[in-house]
Amino acid sequence: MNKQTINVPDVEGFARPRTRMDFLKALAAASVGAVAGSALLAGNADAQTYGGGGGGAAPAAPAGGDLEIANFALTLEYLEYEFYLRAVDSGVLSGDALAAVTMLRDTEGAHVDALIGLITENGGTPVAEPTFTFPADAFSSQESILNLAFTFEPVGVGAYLGAGTMIQAAPVLAAAASIAGVEGEHVVTVGNLIGVVPPANTPFPAALTQDEVLAAVAPFLGMGSMMDTGGENPVASSGKAYCGKAY
Repeated sequence: MNKQTINVPDVEGFARPRTRMDFLKALAAASVGAVAGSALLAGNADAQTYGGGGGGAAPAAPAGGDLEIANFALTLEYLEYEFYLRAVDSGVLSGDALAAVTMLRDTEGAHVDALIGLITENGGTPVAEPTFTFPADAFSSQESILNLAFTFEPVGVGAYLGAGTMIQAAPVLAAAASIAGVEGEHVVTVGNLIGVVPPANTPFPAALTQDEVLAAVAPFLGMGSMMDTGGENPVASSGKAYCGKAY
């Protein structure tokens, strides 16, 4: 049985002064780690080992509750992917910001693919991509894009941390843990770009409840008024967000 290794990028390196080339190398390392993690999660549960050699009982298959959690996570990943997709297409990004946001877009896309694969391969039905609504000025400038990214990236970290204690099946827990780590790297990446010192400014990110996560993302789903979302055409997509019990 072959083990798969997830490369761990130098997260602390994002906080250090760097040349443009150093910055892009560090960000590329994060992307490699995310892609490797996505490949591991998408259908290689037999290769996952934790703390020791193989053997022992096979991991439990995901139950309905775990697949609901995975679908809830998929909705969050749809949101992040759509945001970064539109950010790259906005034409207002340049330099390191454009390189970073492009990499973030690709990483979130890998998360979407991995979760869809995980849900499908375990007998579930992936939730359809919702229609998202963003603030009117969300993509008007590089500053507005990065500030909004720094607002919701920590929500992704907290959502995975909050779900972790409720997950029963090893493949879903592995997915949540791996993606939570990468989302933390995203917080550092965006913090570095907007000059937050230090960009990783908390040693223990907070775990969020389902209600807290929904309150944070509801405005993007047309469900709340936490922020002004008027004046911007919603993203065209099919289906609606999964907003049932997740964890």
